[in-house]
Amino acid sequence: MRLCILTEYFDNTGSTPTILSNLTQYLRETYPQLSVDVIASRNLYRGDARLPSREVQNGINVIRLSTPKSNRPSTLLRLTVGMIFTSAVARRLLTHGRYDLVFVVTNPPSLPIAAQLFARIRGVPFVYLIHDLYPDVATVLGVLSPTHPIALSLKKLQRSWLHSAAKVVVLGRCMRDHLREHYELPVERIEVITNWCDPDEVVPNATSRFREQRQLDGVTVLYAGNFGQYQDFDDVLDAAALLRDVEPHISFVLVGGGAREEHIKHRVLSEELHNVKVFPLVPVSEYPDVLAAADIALVVLAKGAEGVGVPGKFYNVLASGRPTIAVVEASSEVALVLDEDNCGVQVDPGNPDRLAQVIRELAGDAERRKTLGHNARQALLQKYTLQRVGDRFWNVFSDVAKR
Repeated sequence: MRLCILTEYFDNTGSTPTILSNLTQYLRETYPQLSVDVIASRNLYRGDARLPSREVQNGINVIRLSTPKSNRPSTLLRLTVGMIFTSAVARRLLTHGRYDLVFVVTNPPSLPIAAQLFARIRGVPFVYLIHDLYPDVATVLGVLSPTHPIALSLKKLQRSWLHSAAKVVVLGRCMRDHLREHYELPVERIEVITNWCDPDEVVPNATSRFREQRQLDGVTVLYAGNFGQYQDFDDVLDAAALLRDVEPHISFVLVGGGAREEHIKHRVLSEELHNVKVFPLVPVSEYPDVLAAADIALVVLAKGAEGVGVPGKFYNVLASGRPTIAVVEASSEVALVLDEDNCGVQVDPGNPDRLAQVIRELAGDAERRKTLGHNARQALLQKYTLQRVGDRFWNVFSDVAKR
């Protein structure tokens, strides 16, 4: 099988590009009958270096295009630069593409145009992996009004891409239900395949250099990841304010960076939340040690965002063997896993009083924390490893290519 993967970023600087890189390497090593080309940009996801235009990584042929980076400050500029990359990919596919299957991701949002065009002209099917669903992400977060002309145009395009794909892969059941309700996509066209974590890379360590060096005492409630638009930290900060004077042994540690960083720091400073400590994003290699600093791990998601994305860092938390408190809607994939595997507690967004109560109860019950953390690790080992996820992708690719 000749497979072509379309993605703007394909590197090991973290997040989705690294997940995709690891998945591709697993498939290539496990299924020797698979030949893989990757068409990406020469840009790093994190960093300003330029990558070579051609390289071979463990048998994977990576073709990199010289296009601008699409993560720009304005929505319109991001869409415009994303279209430049999409046009370059389409040109490359139509002039050099000889494939059995195309696999396309949502970075940039316009990229499925290239896969759809190639499918219509050459008859090559495509599998569409949705990490972030556009324009729904922008409308849920208030960046775009649902009635804005850009939002309406993108919605129409998105519907076309979804119904043109041979198979649509989503990261959670909440996303599957969103596609059924808002895009009338038949359930048999949708495959739910979650993210994963390497259990040898993230382990349930009992000690942490990060914790020792920063002198974190008492019960540590930790969030480690992006401070992005997807995440709403106001409930967490409100809960910290409620617990500040009554539970001085509980500390909140937020490690990361992103769009909401200044808002978080402003609240911590102006409200004198001395039980909240904010630290910058750490290198990928140090991330497992940061997770080991937690007694309780936090997962947060903006209200209404459960159908358009799933927090990928959640699977790292499972691997770390820590209990999770998730400030998410009950229908989100994270909440469903916590309930099914008894590895944490879900709290509705907008209820900081309840969040403070849950934190207080869990902080005072070390035995329960141990049980929930053990269950989390077992769930990861049984369901959310690269081998299990990679094999499911292979089954989808094989089925689509045969048909």
